[in-house]
Amino acid sequence: MELLDVVDLHLAEAPVSGVAPAPRQARGRWFGAEQGVGVVAIILLLAAALRFGLANYSLSFDEYASLFFAHQPFARLWSSWMVRETNPALFYSILRGWILLIGQMGPVMLRVPAIIASLLTIVVTYRGLSRVYGKQAATVAALLLAVSAQQIFYAQQVRGYSFFALAITFSFFSLVSIVTANDTGNRSRITAWLGYVGGAVAAVYFHSTGFLWLPIATVGLMIADRRFIPVLGRDWLRLAAADAAIVVGSAWAIYIAYHQMLAPNPNIAWLHYAGIRGSTKLFWYSTLLVRDPSHYQRTVAAVILGGALYGTIRTFDRSATRLAAACGVMALVVFFGFSLKQPVLVERTLVWIAVFPVTLVCAGLSTIRKPTLFLAASGLVTALVTINLVVTYPDFETEDWVGGLTRALRSPNSAIVVSGEGGAVIAAEACSWITSGRTCPIAIVTLPGPPLNAWATGYGPRTVATRSGQLALPATTQLYFTQRYTEQPLDVLHKAGLLNEIPGEPEFFIGPFGPPAVAELQRGTCVRGGQLQLSCLRTPTR
Repeated sequence: MELLDVVDLHLAEAPVSGVAPAPRQARGRWFGAEQGVGVVAIILLLAAALRFGLANYSLSFDEYASLFFAHQPFARLWSSWMVRETNPALFYSILRGWILLIGQMGPVMLRVPAIIASLLTIVVTYRGLSRVYGKQAATVAALLLAVSAQQIFYAQQVRGYSFFALAITFSFFSLVSIVTANDTGNRSRITAWLGYVGGAVAAVYFHSTGFLWLPIATVGLMIADRRFIPVLGRDWLRLAAADAAIVVGSAWAIYIAYHQMLAPNPNIAWLHYAGIRGSTKLFWYSTLLVRDPSHYQRTVAAVILGGALYGTIRTFDRSATRLAAACGVMALVVFFGFSLKQPVLVERTLVWIAVFPVTLVCAGLSTIRKPTLFLAASGLVTALVTINLVVTYPDFETEDWVGGLTRALRSPNSAIVVSGEGGAVIAAEACSWITSGRTCPIAIVTLPGPPLNAWATGYGPRTVATRSGQLALPATTQLYFTQRYTEQPLDVLHKAGLLNEIPGEPEFFIGPFGPPAVAELQRGTCVRGGQLQLSCLRTPTR
């Protein structure tokens, strides 16, 4: 009970006696109001068990990048040095604090802060929905979030995504508290406005696309409640003041973003607009609790969307429903519109939008009066989302750095060929973490790669070289290669006519390859500026 009371805060401030009562709901043995706290506690235990129990797999490239930033001093993270990084400093600061507190740890412990944020998102969602649509429907919404493959995957990422989702969820349900207070003709309490502002500001500092929540929330609130329409409504000045406070609170992030826009940003050069069809497909499966656009996942997404549409139609007279529907539509419009200028439509930036369809599904369930029908509908949706988790989980691990580096560490002499300075930084970071903080004993050979990781400039380990500028590796060295997305060092070497006998396999980490490969690499390359070069300009002898 204490946890729910702590998170309640301003969400409980809309006077219950004045708020329009939620529709009658199904009564069942497990879904009665008197069992609400116990059932939610069980759901949180299930959510925690899934998130911790399925989290013991290798970190990915981006997660090791988080460790790189978490190892920087706080003063550097909160300075103009962060112009090099697209994502703001708040999550890196939290992760740094966690590492300073715990020390060296495995992948599960590294994921604890993000998992806790995900669990708090479930609590905030349950608390916000239960006050509007009743405890039974809110319990099902919490259960959907608990078993969602999408929610679990991002809860396990050593990135800021789950904190980002928590911040916007808190801000959104603060708006729900505001509009439900207005339903009775009452003025909303200051703490609800503080929750909206605080959540929105935190979102900006957790992810660069947090800026988009401001227009989404503002226009969504005006659509849901005409009292916030400028000049015409009686409360529009309150909304204007809150939005101004968000801008002021985000001043440092705005300052960093401004300096980033002064020149092309290589960190996001890989993002491309996928067109109407591709973007719609991406938005579809990224916001409806699934992770993949395969046949089964499309079915689950369609059921969630159908439930959201049903809830919208059945409860459109409720301001909370109108707000969730308006915010969902505005999210689609804003993300599509913004992506025409700068593409931002990727799964990780859309995960928080799931709060809107979940709210609308909860609204629909709240209108079902027959207990058997309520349990059947709830059970069907939950079962589909759970099966989706089973189908999707094998793809959670995208890059097995632990397995690859462990193989390489077994060799007396080993070297990893990577693409770009970012790849070199991540290889060194992963190797150091796996070896409990020791200097990595593996030689890192860096080929020039696509300029996608400008944040790493100046921090990559230099490729070992002789005084004459040749690659300096022992003849017995075992070579390994990392191959990911557009960073394919073997492809680069093949185009230069080198190592053609080594096939470009689809695996992330390939090798080992023995002395003949090392000798060929040494003959056909040189080292300049700390990186392996394929065309070497030699100074002519006189």
